[in-house]
Amino acid sequence: MKILHFALEDYSRIPGLLVREERKAGHQSYLAVLTDTFKAYGQHDYHLKLPAVGSPAIVRLREGLYRPSRKIDNRRRSGPARRWHPRSPAEKMFFSARDALWRPRVRRFLEEIDWRGFDLLVLDGGSGFLRDASFVRAFKEAGKKIICIYYGSDLRTRGIIPAADELADARFTFEFDHTLLDPGLTFLYYPYAPPKNIHPPRRAAGPIPRVGHAPTNRAAKGSERILKALHTVGQRTPLEIVLIENKPFREAMALKASCDIFIDQIGELGYGVNSLEALAMGIPAAVELMDDFDAFLQPHPFLRLRENSLENDLERIITDPEARETASREGPAWVARRHDPATVSAKILAGVTG
Repeated sequence: MKILHFALEDYSRIPGLLVREERKAGHQSYLAVLTDTFKAYGQHDYHLKLPAVGSPAIVRLREGLYRPSRKIDNRRRSGPARRWHPRSPAEKMFFSARDALWRPRVRRFLEEIDWRGFDLLVLDGGSGFLRDASFVRAFKEAGKKIICIYYGSDLRTRGIIPAADELADARFTFEFDHTLLDPGLTFLYYPYAPPKNIHPPRRAAGPIPRVGHAPTNRAAKGSERILKALHTVGQRTPLEIVLIENKPFREAMALKASCDIFIDQIGELGYGVNSLEALAMGIPAAVELMDDFDAFLQPHPFLRLRENSLENDLERIITDPEARETASREGPAWVARRHDPATVSAKILAGVTG
C-alpha cells in the first residue's frame, strides 16, 4: 500500500514513527508536514513551508482579528466534541484568504508526488491541507481511503474540522478523554519506542531526590500548580527541582535521565510521551489519572496524583522509595507491551483494510 501522512508538524514524533513502522511492514509510506518545530525532529519526507501559519506575527494577527485562543478544558468528561467553524466574519475571511494563498502550492506539491498513485491518506491531527478540505475530497472521489487520527489539543481546543473528518473511513485517537467526547473514535495507545542512541544511562540516586517536570504547555499540564506544590513540599522534605523546558531533545533527555522521579501533569489529560520516556528509562512517573482512565489502564506502573491533594501526594511519593522502586522496575516492560509501535500501526491500517 502507498500511504501519505499529512500533519501540521511531527507531533511528539508520532507521525514519523508510524511512517517508519509502515515501511517495516512493507508499505511505501511518507510524511508531509506544514512546519518543523524548534526541536528539529526532522522525521518528515516533505516540508510544504506554506506561509501564514504558526509564526508569531500570524498568531498576533489571528488574535487581533477574531481571538481564536481557547482555554484547554482538561477535565471535560462528556461530549459532544467541539466542531470547528468560523465564529466571525473576520475568522471566515482569514481562512478563506489563507486557503486561496495555499491552494496553488498544495496542488503543485500533490502533483509533484503523483497523489493519484497513493492508496491511503492519513490526516494526523484531522486537518486536510486547506481548511475547506477540498484536496481531501479529491482523494475520496478518486477512491482513496482516508484516516483521521487525533492527538490532543487538535480536538480539545480547535475541534473536529467537519469538512475533513466526515470524509474519513476510519477515525482514531491517542487520548482516552476524546472517546468520551466522541464515542465514534477508536482509542489506541500511542506508539512509542525509546529512541536509539539517545537515552543516556540513568544517574545513580543521590541523597536528595531530583524531581523532574517538562512542560510543553504550562497551562495544559498544570505546571504552575505543580511547581508551587514542589516548592511547598521542598520546605519540609529535601528535594531538587529539575525544570526541563524549551530544551533541544537530546539535552532534555539527558536532564530527564538525571532525575529520580518525574512529574508529568495534573488534570484530565492523563499521561503523555514525557511519562513514557521516563518509564522506559526506569524512572517512576507521577501523574493525575481520572478514576475511569485509571480503571481502564489497570494494571499500570504510574504513581497517582490528585490536584486537590497535590502537596500530600507529592510528599508521599518522594518519601516512599519502595513505591518508587516498584514503578521503576515495572515501567519499561509496561511501556514496551502497551505502546508497541508495530501493534498500533497494524490496528490503524486494519481500520481501512479489514
